[in-house]
Amino acid sequence: MGATYWKFNGDSCQIEMVGLTPQPPRGSEQSIVCENFSEKNRTLLHVIRIVLKGYSLPGMLPPELVELQYLREISLLANRLSGEIPKELGNIASLTYLNLEANKFSGVLPPELGDLINLKTLRINDNNFSGPIPDYIQNWKQLTRIEMQASGLEGPIPLSISLLDKLTELRISDMTGKSQGFPLLNNMTGIINLVLRNCNISGEIPAYIWKMKELEML
Repeated sequence: MGATYWKFNGDSCQIEMVGLTPQPPRGSEQSIVCENFSEKNRTLLHVIRIVLKGYSLPGMLPPELVELQYLREISLLANRLSGEIPKELGNIASLTYLNLEANKFSGVLPPELGDLINLKTLRINDNNFSGPIPDYIQNWKQLTRIEMQASGLEGPIPLSISLLDKLTELRISDMTGKSQGFPLLNNMTGIINLVLRNCNISGEIPAYIWKMKELEML
């Protein structure tokens, strides 16, 4: 992913060095977490979590990530990663957390991402994506948090978003595209934070919004 310095200890599952400089940037964060698995009288380490935050890495997201079939969390917040999201990412069925916020990703969200049925958190704020919010978001029935603020995606917000009834946090902003009425959110009875800013939404806020008992921010 564009790192000039990279040293990983496979025995301890620890990153010993990563980044564009020998010393990590201020405020950066990195970790790789592994779990032990027993298989055919052998103990194996499987990577379940990757965090590389705030390193300004200039590369692309490698499709080889699909080889980490036990991966649950990917957090690449605040880098300079670019290009399209590889379609292979949709084959990591174990993935529950995906944070690509504050990068330079572009292109449409590949339809293969609709296969991530265990996804609970998706954060793609501050990128350069194109095309509409895909209708396949309805497949992410386990989602509790989705953030698409200034992502580059276009409206309207698809009707299928109404099927995400486990959402507690929904943040969408700065979308181009056709005008639309207020999206149907009445199934999201547990919503706590709701942001729909600069999304070309017109008309009145429906009465059911004010009856949502958990809502703290609108």
